[in-house]
Amino acid sequence: MRVFNRVYGVKPGRDAPRLDRLLWFRGYYRRNFLIAVPVLVFLVLTWTWWWALVMVPGLLGYVRLEMEIRKVKAHL
Repeated sequence: MRVFNRVYGVKPGRDAPRLDRLLWFRGYYRRNFLIAVPVLVFLVLTWTWWWALVMVPGLLGYVRLEMEIRKVKAHL
């Protein structure tokens, strides 16, 4: 757990404000994306078509997260 907290930061508790939890998760998402980039580059270079199946759900999830953050910020 110490390594997790060093890499991603301390996860906000359930009683933390929604915006704090969403912002933490966005940071978590971005750090994992940095890990996934070399894998995606390898998949693209090997000319496999299914790399899009891996990438599309991740991108849609990130877009949804960003929309939720904007929605919460608008209500502040």
